[in-house]
Amino acid sequence: MDYPTTTEAFLSVAGVAVFGALVTQWLKLYLPDWRFTQLLTLAICEVFAVLATLIQADWNPVAGNVWQAVMLGFFGACLAAFGYEGIENIRGRLGAGPRADP
Repeated sequence: MDYPTTTEAFLSVAGVAVFGALVTQWLKLYLPDWRFTQLLTLAICEVFAVLATLIQADWNPVAGNVWQAVMLGFFGACLAAFGYEGIENIRGRLGAGPRADP
C-alpha cells in the first residue's frame, strides 16, 4: 500500500487509517492531556476524506460518493483511534508505557 499522498490512495479505509494514526500522534504531542484527541482526529479525517472526494470529482461529486467519503473517514478514524488505544492497553498489561501498573 502506498502512503496516502494521492486522492486514490487516501480514499480507502487503510489510507484514512494511516492518516488518522499520524494525526493522532501529532495531536498527542501538542495536546498531551487533552481528552478529546480522538474526536478531533475523527473530525479531521472526515474533512479530509470529503475534501479528497471533492477534489477527485472536480468539485462536482455524486451524493453517493460524498456518503462513501464520510463513511471512509469514520471507519478509518475508528481504526486509527481504537488501534492506538488497543496497542496502548496491551503495552500497559505488559508493564510498559504510560498505562502500566506500578
